[in-house]
Amino acid sequence: MPAPADGPGGMDVDAAPEWELLYGLYGHSRTVTCVEFSPDGQKLATCGADCLVHVWETCTGRLLQTWSAHDEGVNAVCWTRDSRYIATASDDRTVRVFDVESGQKIRTFLGHTSYVMCVACHPLSTLLVSGGFDETIRLWDLQRGTCHRMIAAHSDAVTSVDFCADGTMMASCSHDGLIRLWDTHAGLCLRTLQHADKAPVASVRFSPSSLQLLASSLDSAVRLWDVANARVIKTYTSHTNTQYAGAALFLFQPGPDSRVWVACGSEDRQVYVWDLQTKRVVASWSAHRDAVAYIAAHPTLPLLATAGLAQDASVLVWANVVT
Repeated sequence: MPAPADGPGGMDVDAAPEWELLYGLYGHSRTVTCVEFSPDGQKLATCGADCLVHVWETCTGRLLQTWSAHDEGVNAVCWTRDSRYIATASDDRTVRVFDVESGQKIRTFLGHTSYVMCVACHPLSTLLVSGGFDETIRLWDLQRGTCHRMIAAHSDAVTSVDFCADGTMMASCSHDGLIRLWDTHAGLCLRTLQHADKAPVASVRFSPSSLQLLASSLDSAVRLWDVANARVIKTYTSHTNTQYAGAALFLFQPGPDSRVWVACGSEDRQVYVWDLQTKRVVASWSAHRDAVAYIAAHPTLPLLATAGLAQDASVLVWANVVT
């Protein structure tokens, strides 16, 4: 069982989540680049540098679907809100949409001129947003199968995109060190967030209220941004000063004693969990034999999925044993 680790300023033992390995998924032969639970929580999608997409049953870890999704490595997957479709982004410069039940490809979106690194679905499942090495983000109309808008968003590769809760705003981040907020309807830049060290930003994710953004950067820090005031309100680091490879995310413990944590995978093969408010590392454990490439949280259950780089091309699902 992973043991809680001392964090900066000590650790609140009573609040510390502990995680044990529930099962492992071993369908990929190369780096697992992304893992995402379906919105209904019943399935888990994984993709990798081996060009494959797998869909697994959450409760058992049983493999439900496999398809060769692209001609080159797959960098990201996302689900539509009804959990019926998966969108994928690839080094082959395309974004594709698949029917989960049948595995059939129903859309191919062309337009990016280099590797597509990230993709996210609008809350109403009407649009996709993708970003790539061509420094653009592109909006795709899922019904019409067309490019809705192209935005010259950054001056370096776009590494992550996300929609806010009501879909009216998008966030993008880049190796240029910038986080930008966009009006979804008009495609206009609403605000630019930049930390003083200008470190490349690896991932960005809205809080459920959309009042904050959680971003991991290649300077050994995860930051919580106040969207309205364009300022950092919390910074999360570990005593190992490691770079964080996986997407940072929020973890929730429902119930009368509900708590919120921040979690991220790292290049030292660890997963780190911080208390949202105190910024203390309340848990950490060695998850893989290589860097933790990605991390995802179940929408309702205390489950985490982690993905490993090339030397450990596995997906591990962890359960929170603290009730």
